[in-house]
Amino acid sequence: MDNWEYGNCYTFFMWFCYNLDRRKLMKGKSVLLFLCAAALCACSSAQKQDEDIPRPAKRDPIIEEQAKKNEKLYNQSEARMAKTLKLPAITYEFDSIRPPDYAYPFLDKVANVMNSHPSLHLIVEGHTDVLGSKEYNYWLGASRAAAMKAYLVSRGVNAERIRIHSYGKDRPLTLDNSSDGRRTNRRVEFSFTTRVWNAIY
Repeated sequence: MDNWEYGNCYTFFMWFCYNLDRRKLMKGKSVLLFLCAAALCACSSAQKQDEDIPRPAKRDPIIEEQAKKNEKLYNQSEARMAKTLKLPAITYEFDSIRPPDYAYPFLDKVANVMNSHPSLHLIVEGHTDVLGSKEYNYWLGASRAAAMKAYLVSRGVNAERIRIHSYGKDRPLTLDNSSDGRRTNRRVEFSFTTRVWNAIY
């Protein structure tokens, strides 16, 4: 309730009191005072309650869209992966460079696809949220991408077929600065290509 509404509430009760018969006012003084006080308290309480209700922030729809897209791509078969060449992004915990546990089954599928399709190359790109300096986030993104590459190499993929790059915090998927938004931005993205490196870099 704003000041104008609060003032109207007060003015109404003052008018009510003024127009009462004087004898009735004296006779019912205690009752009237109680009613006035209760009404004004109710107005004040309503104002406080309205101020205390948190206004929900508008959630960026891309957060949910990205989560659904990643889930669908994550669950695809190796045959489907080799056909579509589309891969999910893997999100990271805050300030972590270690691949999350759920990433390893996916990385195993990537390794199997690459080992059975020698013409495929893989680009691995590291991204971070907005927190921290540009220099630190560039290092963090590179470290995340390097960790993914190291695991794939350990699964038999030739290191020359994998290139890594870091964008740090320069390419966020969302500007939503909530915890969910920042988590969406803390990711490693993968891209299959059949082009030779000299044609890309």
